[in-house]
This record gives sequence, C-alpha cells and structure tokens, in this order.
Amino acid sequence: MPQKIEIKPAVSRITIYPVKSLDGISLQKAQVGNGGCLLHDREYAIVDADGDFVNGKSNAGVHSLRSGVDLENEMISFRHESETTWNTFHLQKEIASINKYLSGFFKMPVSLLKNSEGRFMDIPDIAGVTVLSTESLENVSAWFNDMDMEEARKRFRTTIEISSVPAFWEDRLFLEEGTAIEFTVGKVTLLGLSPRARCVVPTRHPETGEGIHGFQRSFAKYRIESLPGWSTLEDYGHGYYLTVNCYIPPTEIGKWIEAGDEVKITGKKTFPTFT
Repeated sequence: MPQKIEIKPAVSRITIYPVKSLDGISLQKAQVGNGGCLLHDREYAIVDADGDFVNGKSNAGVHSLRSGVDLENEMISFRHESETTWNTFHLQKEIASINKYLSGFFKMPVSLLKNSEGRFMDIPDIAGVTVLSTESLENVSAWFNDMDMEEARKRFRTTIEISSVPAFWEDRLFLEEGTAIEFTVGKVTLLGLSPRARCVVPTRHPETGEGIHGFQRSFAKYRIESLPGWSTLEDYGHGYYLTVNCYIPPTEIGKWIEAGDEVKITGKKTFPTFT
C-alpha cells in the first residue's frame, strides 16, 4: 500500500525581485513593507522615455539582461547573458551611470526609478505576494520537454514557495471572486484572493527569450487535466493560471516571513471589506 504523505504546508523559499522584470534573489526571511509587499520587492523599475515599464511583456530583450543586487550595500550589477563580466554600480550614487548602461543595453533612452513601497508590482493593491507550491513547479516542468524545475521557477516568478503539499495545493487559497481565504504564514496573516492569470512572459525562456510554440494552449490543457477535484479554477474561465494573488493587510506591516514558517488556512472573508 502506498505510504500516505503527511501534508504540513511550510515556506520552502522566499524570492524577491528588486528590479521589476529582472532576476530574483532568494532570502531566508523577508519583512512586510509599507506597500503591502515584501521589503525591496519590485522596489526599482526600468522605464522608457514615456514612463512606461520596460518589461518582459513589452521588450523581449529583458530576458538577456542578468542582474544581481547587494541589498545591504545598495549595489547593483548587470551583464548581458552572453557575457561574463559584470558592470557594478551604487544604486544611489551612480544612478546616471546606471541609466547610461541600461540605455546602451536596450538601445533607447531608459531610466531606473525607485519606489520604496514596492508600488511597481503589477497589481500591488491585491497581490503584494504570490504563492505557489514546489510540487506544482515540478509538475509544470514535466509538461514541457527539456524544462527543469528551476527554469519553471524563473518563468513564473513567485515570491513565496510552499513545500510538503501536493501539486496545486495552493488552489485552496482562493474561491470565487469576492471571497478571500484567510491564512497565516508564521505570524503574518494574508488573504488569498484569486489565481494569477499569466501573460506572455512564461512562454519564453527566462534567459534567452526563446518561446515555446503553443505554450499557453498546452499549459491550459494540462492545468485543467491536473486540477484537484475541489479546485474552483474552472470558474475563472480558462486554465492559463498559476500562483495565487495574495493581499497583505496593513496590520501585518513590519512583521517577518521566514523559510520554514508553517502555513495554516484559518477561514474566509468577503474581500470587498478589505479593498
């Protein structure tokens, strides 16, 4: 008889993305910032001359830009995917040099902007963090030839990853529109609101930008076929969803989320109360 797997949801990985659309960094713990997201997550963004985001949706060249951030010393490094030498700058003292480098990389005038509250999130008012299980990533990577779990992780860019649960367990963190699932991560209370509809970015290799033909169609098909019987995902109209949009109430600002924190579902609430 197969051994029953004990379900004990816990945080296995925390990833923030200091510059919107660029590489993430893994942390052992992260603090909830004033903007209702994890501190330093999407704190910076690259914008063009019109003030529009330069991101993977609008500019495939983003996938070839590698980055690294030293949060403590406020340093940032860039290089092209094909290069080995890093170009390193101070985020406050060398912003003109940063803008010059990035403008050269993208071959158009761009600037790096800062928002300490993380308001460069795609939908900051309802998705301060996104949640996904490690087992879901494992399943998704198996749907496509030559994709491993780390590549899948980089394609979907979640902030909180949960282990010790079956694939797509995170679907328990949402119901129908207008209802929030309340849950705790350690001492932090969050509200799961909705599945995250995906854009074109996950269809492309995170480092080369090369696309997978029919990715969205294949993903949606496999996602629906893999749905747990209790999932309400089909109520949202299609299967091209992965990760869960989660709201962090203002009461949680300043608290910490750490790897190893237990995840517990505590109830449900009517979401409009919290908008």
